Amino acid sequence: FIEEQCQASISQMDELKEEEQASCLRMFWQLFFNLMGSSNSTIELCGEAINEQEVVFTDASHAAFVVVKIIASSLSGRYELGAHLNIEKGDKQYLMIKGGINPAFMFWFHRSLCLYAMARKNKKKRRHYMAQAKLIHKEFTKSLKNKNPNVLHYVILLKAEQAALKRKRDQENVRKLYNDAITTAAR
Repeated sequence: FIEEQCQASISQMDELKEEEQASCLRMFWQLFFNLMGSSNSTIELCGEAINEQEVVFTDASHAAFVVVKIIASSLSGRYELGAHLNIEKGDKQYLMIKGGINPAFMFWFHRSLCLYAMARKNKKKRRHYMAQAKLIHKEFTKSLKNKNPNVLHYVILLKAEQAALKRKRDQENVRKLYNDAITTAAR
């Protein structure tokens, strides 16, 4: 079903000469192929929908590329890649939590998950990773307080991730936070 929808949408975009939008959709489409196991790669966008080596990036398409790469990194357990993915100057206007593109929320959420995972993995740089993750968590919390209901599940899961790193002795409370996050996301 995804393939049919993507093909139809990309055909329309091509007809309307919206190459940039078509390129962005192809990246997400390739991510779906990667996640479904239809591609040989989990991180590289190389397959039926697109080949990242052949893409001529604009600011918008590069921002979409960064979003897709961070999601792929997070979901495939390549946290170091996700934590260190470069955000270029042109990406910043698209990846703002307030006023950015819709996938910006996904980008920052998965970036934060990668940072928390790296804080767990790398004891020497734990503070560095935690500080970055806390900044993202703070932005999501601020967005929630400004009445954005779309970030509630992100805030709750990031709170659980933070608690898992800070409260190792209080595992029951951490487990409750994760269960709350699962319940909220399922709604």
